[in-house]
Amino acid sequence: MEELNRWMENMNAPQFSYDTLKAAHDTDPRIAELIKDFTQDTVELKTSEVDDLEVDKRPKKSNTVSAMARKAVDLNDL
Repeated sequence: MEELNRWMENMNAPQFSYDTLKAAHDTDPRIAELIKDFTQDTVELKTSEVDDLEVDKRPKKSNTVSAMARKAVDLNDL
């Protein structure tokens, strides 16, 4: 948050409104790099380099356990 405050102070807007923040976010990539998301009421700052990456929320199919179980009960070796 300190870094965001410093950037806004440098833009002569130490106390900023939603409109001021939106304008700064849209015109200055350095501000955009600091903010993950913002609304009229909240500002969510990025906490990691991977905050911009999309997360695939679908469960991944994994047949690992099934394959291990089939190998464990493979009666062809007997």
